[in-house]
Amino acid sequence: SFSGNFDKDFPKIQRIEWKKGDSEVKALMSYDDKNLYIGWQVNDKTPWMNGAKEFVQMYSEGDTVDFQFGSNPKADSKRADAAAGDFRISIGNLQGKPVAVLYCKQSDVKKSRSFTSGVVANYTMDYVDVISDAKIEVKIDNGKGYVVEAAIPFSALGFKPQPDTGYKGDLGATFGDPAGQRTRLRAYWNNQQTGLVDDVVFELQMVPKNWATIVFQ
Repeated sequence: SFSGNFDKDFPKIQRIEWKKGDSEVKALMSYDDKNLYIGWQVNDKTPWMNGAKEFVQMYSEGDTVDFQFGSNPKADSKRADAAAGDFRISIGNLQGKPVAVLYCKQSDVKKSRSFTSGVVANYTMDYVDVISDAKIEVKIDNGKGYVVEAAIPFSALGFKPQPDTGYKGDLGATFGDPAGQRTRLRAYWNNQQTGLVDDVVFELQMVPKNWATIVFQ
């Protein structure tokens, strides 16, 4: 179980830190045979607010934490579009409950959703659904920020990491307006091309060429 305290729950795990404007995020990752563990500590004066009415919309409707990953280490590292094995996990506050959503641009299992913005019509994700067996703990520090700790079963992701193998991935957070109704800032560890908001397609798309290298040890 999680306590909301990084130092207690993950005492020896390296932290990753990044800033964008006044927003600061610390994150970490760990794993065992069954689960991927991810933690985010986010500075946010209006913490953990999201106006989404449906789980598919949380990433564009306020505060979320985010993990994007390519589970196929042999995929072209310079790819601009998501390929088979690439996925995104978005975790947000859906009407008072923490919910993790899995997005796959290409998937053999189909639970497809189509997204339309002012620029792009009918951008389809092959698979979009809640990760029902994810375990998520959220600790809110009012006026200052929040911590999210998540255990995501590898069985829900359809892969298990190979040690000492270079994968591509990224960690991030989205920040809503003070009312918690719309994403106003996207801040990522490695992908710096995240200035665009108010476009639900571009905010959703994965761009693996902008991801970092992640090695499981």
